[in-house]
Amino acid sequence: MSIKIDFVDDLINQAESYAQNFLFLTKLDDDDDASSDESVQLPPLSLSIPSKHLTTLQSILDGDTMEVKTTTGRGKEFYAKRDIRMGERLVVAKPITLVMGCEVDDDDDDDEDSESDDEKSNNAKANGKKSNNRTRADDESTESSNNSIDPLSQATGTKRNGLILLHTLQSVIEDQSLWTDTLSHLFPRTIAEALALPPWICSDVTLGMEIESLMSNLPELFDEPTAKAIQTRLALIVRYNVLSVETSSEMFVYPDAEKGGMVNLEATALFGPEVSFLIILIHRMYCIGDILFFVANQPVSKGQELCFSYIEHEFLCESSERRTAMLDMDFNDDYCNDNDTAQHRSKRQRKDDEDDDEILLPLIDIDMQKELMAIAPPDRLETIKDMLDPDQPLNPNGNDYQSDIYNLRILQAITLENLDTNQRTKEALEEWKWCLQFCKANFPPIDETTVAIHVRTALCAYSCKETKVAEHHAEEALKMHDLLFGGGVRRFRKRYQHEFLLKMRQSDDSDGELMVQELWPTKA
Repeated sequence: MSIKIDFVDDLINQAESYAQNFLFLTKLDDDDDASSDESVQLPPLSLSIPSKHLTTLQSILDGDTMEVKTTTGRGKEFYAKRDIRMGERLVVAKPITLVMGCEVDDDDDDDEDSESDDEKSNNAKANGKKSNNRTRADDESTESSNNSIDPLSQATGTKRNGLILLHTLQSVIEDQSLWTDTLSHLFPRTIAEALALPPWICSDVTLGMEIESLMSNLPELFDEPTAKAIQTRLALIVRYNVLSVETSSEMFVYPDAEKGGMVNLEATALFGPEVSFLIILIHRMYCIGDILFFVANQPVSKGQELCFSYIEHEFLCESSERRTAMLDMDFNDDYCNDNDTAQHRSKRQRKDDEDDDEILLPLIDIDMQKELMAIAPPDRLETIKDMLDPDQPLNPNGNDYQSDIYNLRILQAITLENLDTNQRTKEALEEWKWCLQFCKANFPPIDETTVAIHVRTALCAYSCKETKVAEHHAEEALKMHDLLFGGGVRRFRKRYQHEFLLKMRQSDDSDGELMVQELWPTKA
């Protein structure tokens, strides 16, 4: 019997083919590095999707799902026109411009003055960014940024966003309607709004000069008001509207590029109004290649405002002050520098603890996790246990971020499985269960990271021969995955096939295919 393939399956097949070609060419490039001066280049990531499946702003306004209401002091907001079920797909969009992580060398990122102004992936997980909302950091930095200071000394725009700006500017020059019909509708929507914001200056000098050259030629191509609007607004439109492009569970499962991970396949993209207007209203997003999906991660009642979390779900349990600090970190260049090591960031946080009102930021970020995972498992376990000691908090003022504890418990579970003894594996299972309870208590009802934790709990329980426990978590993982992504067990197994076979224990000689078939059987 033939299996029906819908457009999502087709996108997954396209994305998988691109990823396989990327990994193959990356390995080929590494093997030939000593003998070749030129690297092998893949064409830009651009998946093919029938236009009927893409969402437009007009199709949203004409539909029966959402309506626009104007609130005094807050502007236009979206509300549910009807009851929206959990897992309902709300938006499917393709970007105007996309730059992949592999297009920006690690050395380039290290040279940046700050982490990406507008796209931040905490713990290598997906995170949407603001469009037309402003934060305290923006307002506080405006006063100093507009003073007569050498622009190069304030060049904090990342090379990645510079590439997005360059490509977008080239597209606008080729197709002027892209500005008039699409980009001009994005925040900042007027020259006055743009001038009230901190300026964006690319920290990559060569790229900055190329952008400036194109900008200076605009008066020859556009009428004077349009040219001035593009020159004043476009860089800030990029800064305040770009989104990270990845899907959380894949980034969670495959973070280490040196060990076959997929982190180099993440990207940053600029979308049109159909997405930028929706950043403030949709519950959760995920990506297949360069195609962005928004889904409702909980039931929404008719008349209820639709909201989007600007921060990772693991921070939702923190105080409002800390959540605000996380939001400000995304836009305040002084918080975190790309070329800082995890130890430097930790020291900088700790040395300023004389201010009792200071909101310290999470310590266990992706760099700290990499440093911990580089330690031999026995020593790593002792280090993690010391960091989890409640009598010696990570935060010098006490009251650690719960997300730090959560991430350390994940690393502890992985480490215990690495130690490869029956007792340690059972201890790992208890750690995975703790992490799962954290997800259930603090994340939305359906969440892709919760799916990943269910998967790891099921696999660990299977290794411990706790069949009922393994089957329960396998069922929960599949059920939640189907609500978020659809496609049943076939799509689930396709997406997690590498994770299923990941050998956490050095002596793991179990039949991976048999395990997968027993936990996630396909219909005959």
